[in-house]
Amino acid sequence: MKHLMLAYLFLFFALYGQSQKAVVKLEIEPKTTQVGEEIVVTVKTNVQGEIDIDFPSAFVNGYAVMNGMEQEMDYNSGRVISYYYYSQNGVLKKEGSYTFGPAYVKTGKKIYKSNTVEVTVQKEAFINSTGEISAKQLKQPAFGVIEVSKKKVFEGEPLIINAKVYARFYPTHIEDYQSYNANGILDKHELSSNSRLVAQQERIKNVELYGITYDRSLVFPTGSGKIQIDPFKLILKRGFEGAPIVSTGTMVEVMPLPKNQPKSFIGMVGKLNMDCQLNKKEIKKGDVFSVNMTLEGCGNLHNLEYPKIKLPKGLTLYGDPKHTEKFSFTSNGAEGKIDLEYTIQVNKEGSFTIPPIEVSYFDIKSKKYVTLKSDEVILDGNEVQLSASNSKGKTTVIAEKQTNIEANNDNSKSILHSPFVWVSLSSLLLIAGFIGFASRTKKSPTIAFDKTISNPEPQVVYSWNDVDKHLANAENALNQSQSSEFLLAIENAIIYGLRVSLKENSTVFSSNQLLQKLEQKTANSRLVNELGLVLEKCQNARYGWGLSPDEQKDLLPEVKRVLEGLKTS
Repeated sequence: MKHLMLAYLFLFFALYGQSQKAVVKLEIEPKTTQVGEEIVVTVKTNVQGEIDIDFPSAFVNGYAVMNGMEQEMDYNSGRVISYYYYSQNGVLKKEGSYTFGPAYVKTGKKIYKSNTVEVTVQKEAFINSTGEISAKQLKQPAFGVIEVSKKKVFEGEPLIINAKVYARFYPTHIEDYQSYNANGILDKHELSSNSRLVAQQERIKNVELYGITYDRSLVFPTGSGKIQIDPFKLILKRGFEGAPIVSTGTMVEVMPLPKNQPKSFIGMVGKLNMDCQLNKKEIKKGDVFSVNMTLEGCGNLHNLEYPKIKLPKGLTLYGDPKHTEKFSFTSNGAEGKIDLEYTIQVNKEGSFTIPPIEVSYFDIKSKKYVTLKSDEVILDGNEVQLSASNSKGKTTVIAEKQTNIEANNDNSKSILHSPFVWVSLSSLLLIAGFIGFASRTKKSPTIAFDKTISNPEPQVVYSWNDVDKHLANAENALNQSQSSEFLLAIENAIIYGLRVSLKENSTVFSSNQLLQKLEQKTANSRLVNELGLVLEKCQNARYGWGLSPDEQKDLLPEVKRVLEGLKTS
């Protein structure tokens, strides 16, 4: 009877390993936006099927639609899981609160449902200041001004700039645009597409005009003092007729940050939250554990310095933390989160206290430095059971002695060394494995590509011919004006180039992980930076308004040059 029960248990676990829980997740970036700003709606699922999303009626679909498949490693089970994704960009043109979703995935007769996401849309940040538009300008057929979200900002604070054009006639398009320029503004990110011209009627000082918002960008001023923003130039067209326009300039004052900066200040200006967790609950001497930190907020999140952890003697920190960045550029600045993983090893026995991790940032609203603190962690004994807490106070760790573990092992020797037990277990495992193998040959209504470490994916040897094929696909997509396909082919060319250069044939590693491997292999940091910048440009374009045809034409030779450098490195 006992043997029969063991057989059922092994059979259950063997069949359970073949199953996979359906996941359908709806994500939106950003969740707080302004009227007319782009948002990206993404559905991520491990079920292959037909995807449908419930959009609010006010949502205006954009042209950037993406779908594909990506693989992720589940470190808890050691399995490689395939996820299918679909993304759609668009805008909301009225302020308010909107509910997106749920999304549905239909496969066969089954329908899987996702979560819903709330999106808040605020008014535009721009207000025409009194005196910026003169009576002389209002008498002209058309004129231009530079609008800014603030006249005074702190160093590192996000600032929004756009070109605004007013006309007495209805304009059809713009030609020969030359953007505004300013010293001290090196970090510029587009918030709107210049390919879409929308003229709306506005009333300025009792005069009816058509207004066009153009070249709307997010910048991060560096250095303190006054910044002069030079005029933009363009030709405003009405059919075949055109009116040349040179806008007025404007001035922005950049204030220095207060001098009483805490030692834990990481350069963040805006709003920030921190969360710290330990990745393991049980660790003994000689093992490695991780402190996982998440920094989430908005501001100059992309420019912050990684926090430092102070460790007592007996604990060793290995190198810089691994980082994963997920943010987008909105009217609030760089908005999103950065995940950091600090790797630590316990080198000796005894009690250790990891002091609270401190992170300070400058809060724009209160105009003060704010310090965030994690909990204190106490490690005690030879074998350590760690538990991280977000509550205030200490996290006390109770230890089990190594001698107790050895005693338990001695008590179990007589059972484990029994030949009868081992023969029985081996037979049951063979039966369960045979049944599991037979069940996998049956046809399934859903498609899953899960792979385990014990049964690795077939290794494919990549070559530079694969890279050339993706470059040819990019050139073909460029000629056919297929922007999404062009950007995807460019990304694939770089990723395949990294795999060939690193002799890394596994598809498990992401582009960021491949870049980290290349950085460890080569001393050419400039090449690594160039590859990273091109990948970032492609990803931002794919999830944003895309690149103009001229920008795409310039990008292709740049990619070929960088890949040639990778080939000869």
